Amino acid sequence: MSFQYLSEEQRARYRRFLTDPSPEDLERFFYLDADALVEVAKKRGPHNRLGWGLKWGTVRMLGTFLADPGDVPHVAVDYVAEQLGVADPSCIKHYAERLPTQHEHAREIRELLELREFAEAEAELRVFVASRAEQTRDSRRELFDRAVVWLIENRVLLPGITTLAALVTSVRAERLAAVNEHLVEQTPVEMRRELLETLVVPTGKKMSPLEWMRTAVSVVSGAGMKEALNRSVAVWAFGAGAVDAGGVAPVKLTELAAYGMSAKAPKIGQLKGSRRVATLLATMRNLEGVSVDDALLLFDLLMSTKLLARASRDEKNAKLKSLPKLRKAALQAESALRAVLDTPMTQQEQPPQPDDQAEESAESGPVVRETTASEMIARIASVVPIEQLEAALAVIKELVPPAGEDEDLAWRAELTNRFASVRGFVELLADTIPWGGTDAGAGVVAALRGLPRVLAYGKHAGVQHIAAHKDLVAGSWRRLVYDNPELGERLIDRHAYTFCVLEALWSALRSKDVYAVGADKSGDPRAKLIPDALWSVHAPSILTALGLPADSAEHLRKLSGDLDGIYRELADSLEANPAITIKDGRLS
Repeated sequence: MSFQYLSEEQRARYRRFLTDPSPEDLERFFYLDADALVEVAKKRGPHNRLGWGLKWGTVRMLGTFLADPGDVPHVAVDYVAEQLGVADPSCIKHYAERLPTQHEHAREIRELLELREFAEAEAELRVFVASRAEQTRDSRRELFDRAVVWLIENRVLLPGITTLAALVTSVRAERLAAVNEHLVEQTPVEMRRELLETLVVPTGKKMSPLEWMRTAVSVVSGAGMKEALNRSVAVWAFGAGAVDAGGVAPVKLTELAAYGMSAKAPKIGQLKGSRRVATLLATMRNLEGVSVDDALLLFDLLMSTKLLARASRDEKNAKLKSLPKLRKAALQAESALRAVLDTPMTQQEQPPQPDDQAEESAESGPVVRETTASEMIARIASVVPIEQLEAALAVIKELVPPAGEDEDLAWRAELTNRFASVRGFVELLADTIPWGGTDAGAGVVAALRGLPRVLAYGKHAGVQHIAAHKDLVAGSWRRLVYDNPELGERLIDRHAYTFCVLEALWSALRSKDVYAVGADKSGDPRAKLIPDALWSVHAPSILTALGLPADSAEHLRKLSGDLDGIYRELADSLEANPAITIKDGRLS
């Protein structure tokens, strides 16, 4: 049967009450408005008035008239009875005694609510279901529930469950087939062949190309980074992203790709008709972004855990190992300085005089003179030998950074020793990823793209080759890149420059100043907005699926009018409600 795909609960609640209506449902569907109260007042007998009111609420909530009023939950019966002033709700049992009265009431309610038969609205419903099938990932069960809600909201009487279930199944199948056919038509014949070949395991290999491309590289190393970028190169070589898929909603591409990313290759190969190629195309388009995201995640891990962190850790370890040496040198320098500070700058002495002048010299007092440099050096040497002092000062100069140098100099210098870890993938990183960036990241992207050319000069790379990116070489990188004493004048340390660019890239990726075009996690957040060209294609279908008008002002006017009507209706009923009192502007 066509409705077998529905759940037991869906079948049980279709056109009948499965549970008691909630207070919100009672207010929404069983509340009798002014027109309903006028009409129900014409009925004779409390059981007829109550029966009419229950039919009013039931058809609005279930989309059908129940043959037996006893099937209406007691909470609904009591709620309607309270509105009509019916003291004994049990009188409803008499309403079922006369079928012609029920039929007459049903005709009146149909006219009052302007209810339509299913056949009159079937074409509209097909358009709605088709729009939902094209623009969402709704399953058949979800589409069925959406169709029921649409019929009730548009005041259409529900058909038999078989009729509606079959309609949902056929419309969904038609639209999905149309999506697949459109994708296949847009795919070049040669690409279709190449996509199908990814399902076949090559001779001597353990997995199919599709399986290899779907498997992310997990080894955090330079070799792993190279493999991840090569994987991205292989994916982008198909050119799936260049296929015009503008006629298909992105969510449908995502749905096809989700299956293609999880199903085994033989299972995909068993798909019928155009769905097989459409699934592979969507999968490959998805892999373009996924492979880039995976590669850049690996780059982030490599930089943060294997390169930057390890260089910083090794530099700290080296610093700890040098502490005894530095301490000894500092103590020697301190001893020398203390000797200087303890030596008086001037000295008083009594020069030797002849005996006949002794009495006169005694009267004139001792002679004051300044301490000479040779005396000061002799005093220092008596504490610390000059050779040891010079060695101590050399140690201090080596281990203590000069004034004005930033604290990153030491670990960045250590980082340059790891050039072999990145040399194998730098060119791939620059050329493979479709880089993009904000104004703040444009300089980083330009420097990265030019990095392979700089490295190609080898040891002859000079300042003129990075002149366009000199602003990027800041802080301690400036000293490491430009002032390597082992290099000739106007030559640069290309290892240091490489890490300078990679560190800037790593930082810019984290701040989103640099991103990968077309990627998801590492892509441009602004790219998630629907482009005007794509919106113009899908707008009618999207608006139909959401039940919204094209004019937002019209939608807001309707909401405003509905809200105003509800407030006025509530205000008019306050005086007649004994449970409510208003005193000093306060509602109790």
